[in-house]
Amino acid sequence: MNIDIISDVKEEAELRYVSVKTDTRRYDLILLTSERLNQKGEVVIIDDQGSRYTKVHKDKIEDSEYLAHAFNVNEYESDEIYQFLKEVLE
Repeated sequence: MNIDIISDVKEEAELRYVSVKTDTRRYDLILLTSERLNQKGEVVIIDDQGSRYTKVHKDKIEDSEYLAHAFNVNEYESDEIYQFLKEVLE
């Protein structure tokens, strides 16, 4: 088996742990950013309770269907996540 490494880059990452309680449930999220992600305008969002994650462009977090699918929640809950993310990602 021949394996060619195409890229191998190390960089510092910033993790932000945020917990929030909404009308329907509590969310424990981890927001991961780095220089490379910031250049692309992206952030990695990890649901610490549900063990789910997604990489999303900061300008696209208002897509409730995407968030609902990524975090396995209904559309109402995805709107709660959006409202929260909109505040913390500004």
